[in-house]
Amino acid sequence: MFDLSWSELLFLAVLALVVIGPQDLPRLARILGQLWGKLQRIYRDSLMGIRTLENEINLASQPDQRQQPSYYDLLPEHVRQVMEQAEPSRDATHNQQVQAMYQQAMEDVQRQHSAPSPTTASPTANSPANT
Repeated sequence: MFDLSWSELLFLAVLALVVIGPQDLPRLARILGQLWGKLQRIYRDSLMGIRTLENEINLASQPDQRQQPSYYDLLPEHVRQVMEQAEPSRDATHNQQVQAMYQQAMEDVQRQHSAPSPTTASPTANSPANT
């Protein structure tokens, strides 16, 4: 960056020691170190801001996915009809009717199992030992 050799850096250090003095040199080094740290933070924050801006520009330049046709819209008509017949209905009234039919069937099954069947009616009444 500055193309300084070791001998030039040593000369600058001796010059700073002579001009500033040995008492103020540590304070100057601390101030320069803090300044260097602030410059690094500013540089890092500006790079992060630029990257964020690039990401936002990329997102804004992409087409809106909600306006793109879905895979379902791209299918041929006969395939969509088969899919609609095969998948369960999403209509609320139809789902309620199916649920009511299911409940009715379950009640019928429970009634059949809870009522005694004519073949299992009391075996003692038909047994030959009571006659």
